[in-house]
Amino acid sequence: MRTRTTQHFPVPANQSVHTGKTNQKFVHATLTNHRKKIFSAMPDWTRYRLVRGHLRQELEMGFDFRLRQLSLELDTALHQVREQCNHALVTGKAQLRKERMEFFADSYHDVTEQFNDLADRFLTDLDRRLERLEKYKSPVIRAREEERLTGSVDAFLNTLDQLVEEYRGIISEQVGRDSWE
Repeated sequence: MRTRTTQHFPVPANQSVHTGKTNQKFVHATLTNHRKKIFSAMPDWTRYRLVRGHLRQELEMGFDFRLRQLSLELDTALHQVREQCNHALVTGKAQLRKERMEFFADSYHDVTEQFNDLADRFLTDLDRRLERLEKYKSPVIRAREEERLTGSVDAFLNTLDQLVEEYRGIISEQVGRDSWE
């Protein structure tokens, strides 16, 4: 006779159907005996309330747990969105700063070249006027014209310096939404 082993005891191979029916009878008998209480018609209200209270408490704990879990997932999702927005802003700001710096560097270079050309033309014209100054026969006119030309040189160079400083000030200003209001 061949036997099959389970975890606890050997069972004969041909008795497996018989064993299943026997177990079914045992379960049925146990349930029948359990239903035959002496006072089964009278409910135990204290125990009933206690069980219902525990059930309500367990449900509340489950709801609280799920609520905390959803809140945590929402906070995580919001944090992720915030991080993505910050990354986009930082990347965008870096690109804008780069473009701004390139623009101002190019424009500053252009402005200084224009000022230098203007100064060269002014000084060339001034040299020509100073040569013409030697041709004046009257010392009073010559002194007066020399004084005027010297004053115009100082005024012109001071104006150029002032314009360059003002342009530097424009470049270094922080332009934002607050300055528009």
